[in-house]
Amino acid sequence: MEMQILKMSLRIPVTIITTAVIALSLPLVFAQAPVNDVVSWPPGLLLLATVLYATLGSSPNELWEIEPVTGIFLFTGLPKLSIRGMQRVNWVTSACHFVPGIRSAYGRANFWVRSNSISASARAQALERVLSQLRCVTYRPLETPLNEEIWEVTSAGLMTRVNLVPQSPNFETKCPPPVARDFLLFAATDYHAFREWEVQVFSNNKMVFCTKNMPPSSIIDVASERDALYVVTAQMVRRPHSQSPLRGVATRVGDNEYGPVYTIDLDLINHDIPICAIDFHSYAPQGHKVSATLSELARSYFRVVQYLKQNASQQIGLSGQVARVEVGQTLWISILGGAILDTGRLTIQNLPGRWGMKDITADDAYLTRIDSVLQQLAPYAGTATEFGDLVFSGGINRRSAVPFFIAGIFGQIAVCYFLSVGTSAGVWTSVALANSLYAGRLTDWHSMYYGKALAKSDEQPGMKMYVPGSSSKELMVIATFDRSTPKEGGLRPGFFMATCGLAAAILGAIFVRQTRVTLRFGPSALTPSWILYTAVVLCLGTTLLVTSMLVVQQAYEKTWWEDSELPTRWMAYSTFSCSVAVCVLAIVFKLRGLDRLWPVLDALTWLSGVPLGMLENGRSFSADDNMLHLVFINRWMMGAVASALGSGIRG
Repeated sequence: MEMQILKMSLRIPVTIITTAVIALSLPLVFAQAPVNDVVSWPPGLLLLATVLYATLGSSPNELWEIEPVTGIFLFTGLPKLSIRGMQRVNWVTSACHFVPGIRSAYGRANFWVRSNSISASARAQALERVLSQLRCVTYRPLETPLNEEIWEVTSAGLMTRVNLVPQSPNFETKCPPPVARDFLLFAATDYHAFREWEVQVFSNNKMVFCTKNMPPSSIIDVASERDALYVVTAQMVRRPHSQSPLRGVATRVGDNEYGPVYTIDLDLINHDIPICAIDFHSYAPQGHKVSATLSELARSYFRVVQYLKQNASQQIGLSGQVARVEVGQTLWISILGGAILDTGRLTIQNLPGRWGMKDITADDAYLTRIDSVLQQLAPYAGTATEFGDLVFSGGINRRSAVPFFIAGIFGQIAVCYFLSVGTSAGVWTSVALANSLYAGRLTDWHSMYYGKALAKSDEQPGMKMYVPGSSSKELMVIATFDRSTPKEGGLRPGFFMATCGLAAAILGAIFVRQTRVTLRFGPSALTPSWILYTAVVLCLGTTLLVTSMLVVQQAYEKTWWEDSELPTRWMAYSTFSCSVAVCVLAIVFKLRGLDRLWPVLDALTWLSGVPLGMLENGRSFSADDNMLHLVFINRWMMGAVASALGSGIRG
C-alpha cells in the first residue's frame, strides 16, 4: 500500500516537470479567441462549429433561456398576447400551476389555471377532503409533569388556566367552521415561537393570561375571540423581532430559569393593524410573508379550537393525551385547502393519471389535483414523523446571489466584447454564446427575485412536498406565497446580462482595430466566402428539414388550421420567413460587396424571435421537443450567417 502511495506521489511532480519542458520548447503564439491562429481551421469555421455544438448539446428549454431575444422591447419586456384558441387545446401536460392574475392557458408541458377563478364552494370541498386525511394537531403525553396549580387538561386534550378569572361569559360563542386561511394563521401562531418564554398579558389593569409553565405547542381552550386574543398576543411576543413588532412593544420585567419575562397591556395596542410578518418558506420578500392583525389571528385561533373540540374524542384528555400544534400538516392543510390561491402559486406535478384539460373548469381542475395528492399522502397523513419526511422549505438565497449577479455582468461584458473583437461572431451570436456559458450558473437581477435562471424545481424558494416513495425525490407540490414563475414579470431572466452583453458586443465591433493592436492580437484573416455559403446551406437545410417534418405530419393529421396548431403556425411563419430572408440577403450583400450591412441580418435574427416570446405565459408550443429544438438551431444558424458575412470585412 505504501509503495502505491509513493508511486502516485511521484507521478504528480514528474508530470508537471514534463509538461513545463514541452511548453518551453514550443514557439509562442499571439492570443486570439477562439484560438483561430492556433488551429488550422479558417476564421469563422470554428465559430460555426461552436454554434452547432452549443445548440445540438442543449435542450429546447435551455436554448430558450439562452436566447437573447427582447427585440424592440428592451426595457418593458415582451408583451404577452392572449390566445383564446390555446384555452381549448387538449394537450397532455406534466405539471399544473394555479396562479392568480393570469389568463388560463393549456400547454404541451404545463398548463396554467387562474386560481382566483376557483369558487368558494370548490375551496370548501378541497378543505373538507384535506381535513379527512391531514391533522392539524397530534395527541401525545407530556414530556414533563404538568404544573397542576396553574394548568389543567380538558377532556378534549386542550389546556386551561386554573388561577385566572375568565373575561368571557360562561357560555361559548358560536362561530362558523374554519376556512383555509384560519388554519394558515393557526400555524403562524405557533411557528418559530420561543415556547419557554413567559409572557403576562394585561387588560383593564388585570392579568388575563400568562404563559408560565405552558406546555410547548399546546393549545389553549378559548370560549370566545376575546379569550383567543390573549393567547395570540402572548404568542406574538414570544417571537423573533422580524416576525412581529409586539416583542418591541412589550416590557421585559426580568428573567426566570427558562428565559426572559415580558408584560404587555392589550389596551394600548391597535388590534386592527398588521402585527405579524411570518415567512413560512425560505427568503420570501417582505410583501409576501403571512401578515395578519391581532383580530384576525384571534378569530382564526378561536375557529380552529372550536373545530378541534367538536371533532376530538371527549375522553382523550382523561387518558393523559394532550393536543399539540402540528405546524407542518396545518400549513399544508391551508395550502391544499386554498389559502394561497388568491395571492400565491400552487404547482402540482409528477403524479400518475391523465393530464388533459379540455372542457374542464377551474374548480374541477383543482379538485382532481387535490384528490391525486391526497391519494399519495394517505399512508403518511396524521403522523408527525413520516409526513415530515415528505415536506421541506428551501430555495436559493437571493442575498447570496448578489456576488453572482456582479460576476455575471462583468463576465458577460468581457466575453461578448472579446467574442466580437477576436472572432467572426456578430452581436446576436456573441450574446447567445455568452449566455450559453452562464446558463444555470450566474444570475441577474430579475432572476434573483424569481429564483435562479434555469433552476431546478427544488431550488425554487417555497414549500415543497416530495412524491411519497419516489427514489429520485421527485417534487409533487410546490407552494409559494407570491405569484412567481410561470407568471413572468416584465423583464425576462437574463435581461441585464443580455443587455450589457449587447452593448459590449457593439463596442467590440466599433473598437475592434484599436483593441487588437493594444492587446497585440494576431492578424485577423478574412473569412473565406465558402464559410458564408456553408452557413447559408446549413441554415436553409435546417429550415427545409423542419418544413418537411411539418408537411409530413400535417398530411396525416390535417390539423394545421385548428386552434391547437396556432402556436406552431406562429413558430413556423416567424422563423422560416426570416431564415430565408437572412440567407437571401447574405448572398446578395456578398455578391454586391455590401458586407458592411451584416448588422441588418443580425437585427433581423434578433427580431424574428419576438413572436415566439409573445405567446401567452411564455412559450406553449404544440410542437414536440425535437421539432422545437430544430427551430432554435435554425435561429442560431441565422446568427451564424450574419456573423460569417461580417467577418469578411475585418482585415
